[in-house]
Amino acid sequence: MKTENVTPRARRLLFATAVILQVVLFSSGKLLAAGRELPELRRPLSKVEALNLALTNNGTIRQAQKEVEAAEGIAIQTRAILFPKLLSAATYMVRQDSLIEANRNRTIAPVQVDLPEVAALGLAGSSLSVGGGQSSKVNNQFWDGEIRIVQSIYEGGRMLSAVRSARLIREQAWLSFQSTVADTLLSVANAYDDALGRAKQVEVREQQVTFLIKYRDDTKARFEAGTVPEFDVIRQEVEVANGTAQLVEAQGGYRVAKQKLVELLGYDLPTTVTDNLPLHLTTALVARPYPQDLSAALAMALQNRTEIAALETEERLRDEAIITAKAGAKPSVQAFAGYELTSRGGTRNVGDYVNGGLAGVQMSWPIFDGFLTKGRVDEAKARRGKASEAKAETTRTVELQVRSAWSDLRAANSILTAQTENIKKAVRALELATSRYNVGTGTQIDVLNAQTALTDARGSYVDALRNYSVARATLVRATGEGLQH
Repeated sequence: MKTENVTPRARRLLFATAVILQVVLFSSGKLLAAGRELPELRRPLSKVEALNLALTNNGTIRQAQKEVEAAEGIAIQTRAILFPKLLSAATYMVRQDSLIEANRNRTIAPVQVDLPEVAALGLAGSSLSVGGGQSSKVNNQFWDGEIRIVQSIYEGGRMLSAVRSARLIREQAWLSFQSTVADTLLSVANAYDDALGRAKQVEVREQQVTFLIKYRDDTKARFEAGTVPEFDVIRQEVEVANGTAQLVEAQGGYRVAKQKLVELLGYDLPTTVTDNLPLHLTTALVARPYPQDLSAALAMALQNRTEIAALETEERLRDEAIITAKAGAKPSVQAFAGYELTSRGGTRNVGDYVNGGLAGVQMSWPIFDGFLTKGRVDEAKARRGKASEAKAETTRTVELQVRSAWSDLRAANSILTAQTENIKKAVRALELATSRYNVGTGTQIDVLNAQTALTDARGSYVDALRNYSVARATLVRATGEGLQH
């Protein structure tokens, strides 16, 4: 084609087309780059596959896994009282010679001293002259080292309680993890449905713009033929512009919905990836019936909800805490055995030592601890009561969640039924308005109103379909069932 034969309007059209092609090619390059970096998001993605990806990659779930690991560490600490402890200790001390010389030159009067009195005076291990002579040479360096193994025998009930508490800590952590997973998967399922709903809203707006453009072109043809006034053409141009703006808004909402879904799936999007992610969601947005009645749903929730089970575990943990608190007023008995190596006291040679084994039993029993144990018991009992109240409140909350989701599901189902019939009527109304306008018995306003009513009906149907799917998923979550089925 020779450029001199091209009209200015055609040149502008060709230029705009070239710009659009460049934008498309540039965007396609970004999409291909995104596909290489995020291969899971380039292939068709069903809702179940999205939920499985979230189980592996979602940040909230991964944090919850770390909480489970932390709880395992707490359980190990709790059970530590059951196992023997291997302890070691060492002491080294040097005394000034002036202290030793003072002891050596001191004359000790003859006195009869029995062994308990020597021990009471802290003179055990020293050479003591009882016949009026001087003390023998005393070592100016003292060192002592020992290693012993200590095993608790009785701790006032804390040992068996530790076994039960460790098991309950693990159980509670796992239940809390399951609750977090269920909440996160519900968010993923709802985000998936929201993206599907946004895509369908884009289709509705595209249908609207397609109709308005065709209707505008027909109106232009009639204006050029002299059968309609210029006002009708201008009015149609305004409607096309408004419809295009609504389409652009719907496309923006769809892009944001896809990005939200990808974020919940746990993917880090590179800065080079376009905002229009190449997601291909394959699970259709349909109204799947819910098979249970309200009574059955409530019964399932009370049986399956991990939040209630976690609080039941909390109650049992608080019972164990009461046992542990009461143990403070009971004796503590341990057996020990070991080996000791210590310097000899009667020589200046630091290398002289004595050594040997040791074994025995030790016991402690607080007679009065300033009401410390009583305070701990009172605290433990109060926390046990708080756990019971929390369980009762959570049970009521769960029942409310089930009833609310059930009500939302019924409302969405009613709206779906109504909007299905409404769309049929709106389509017929638009056909009649268009026919009347074509034969001159109707007005352009009738056609535009009928078309707007049809678009609103289609949009309301999509919203109701999305709300139904969300309400159904929320009800499934409220009853404690899995969303992956």
